[in-house]
Amino acid sequence: MSMPDSTAKKNSKYKPNKTLSGILLMLLHALSMALLYIFSKNLTQALHPFQVALLYKFTILVAILPWCFYGDYRKNLKTKRIGTHVARGTFSLLGTVCFFIAVSNLPVSNAAAITYLDHIVLLFIGVWYFKEKLTSNKLVTIFFSFLGALLVIQPGFISFNKYYLFLFLALIFWALNCTVIKMLGSTERTKAQLFYMMLFSTVFSLPFALYEWKQIEPWHIKYILGIALCYLIHAVAFFKALKNAEITTVMPFDYTRLIFTGLLGYFVLNEIPDQYSIIGYCCITVGGLYSIFHETRKHKKRLSEAERNKLEAEYEQA
Repeated sequence: MSMPDSTAKKNSKYKPNKTLSGILLMLLHALSMALLYIFSKNLTQALHPFQVALLYKFTILVAILPWCFYGDYRKNLKTKRIGTHVARGTFSLLGTVCFFIAVSNLPVSNAAAITYLDHIVLLFIGVWYFKEKLTSNKLVTIFFSFLGALLVIQPGFISFNKYYLFLFLALIFWALNCTVIKMLGSTERTKAQLFYMMLFSTVFSLPFALYEWKQIEPWHIKYILGIALCYLIHAVAFFKALKNAEITTVMPFDYTRLIFTGLLGYFVLNEIPDQYSIIGYCCITVGGLYSIFHETRKHKKRLSEAERNKLEAEYEQA
């Protein structure tokens, strides 16, 4: 009996039509995030970030309630890790508030570019908390990402804008949130995770929002609904894009966020990035794409080795 050919596989999970839909969904995700940045910028000029965060989280909470309670709601929302959910809600709220404070005082394209450094924060958490190795490939990613960040922030060239510190704090809180998601993923349902995150974020933001409360006008409501809708579209589109196509195919299109944000920032906010910022955007993009392709290639290598071992075992049994 001849050994099975590892290249002779069943129909691929990623078909051309699904790949195209994955790309289009990733573009939809990128556009929705760009719109979210613009809406946030405009709204935080009129309302305090804590008030915006409360209205934003509460709107999403109300929107997801039918989905969370559909079917057996007791089973959907059952948890024995309420403390971990509290931690996730706290990190999510702090990240959101810090981002709103930053984006209200920074060029929106610069803020969008710096948000791509979230994978660098996660990388450091992986090395420190999960004891992952700091390889040469990760150092390359770190180098390009930090070089890009320096070109965007331009310390030494212009007076340092303190609100970039809030943006970096937002990245740290979001990375901590992702770490908690990883901890909850093994035992908690998606509905429970999303419900408790929005619930605790809403509850914890309430006293701070009331302290800074300003009268809500009709145009505020439109922006709040817009931000909540963009978040939901982004979440669904991003998940579906990764489900329909390979990560190396769709993730590069996530960087169109910079293009969409730049265009919207120019036409809506009259913001024009300088040449240093544009070079910084390119460096951050190079670092991110390098990380995506390297990690995906490494993952595929592990999968191919596991598949080859499985085929060899089947051959020996035959």
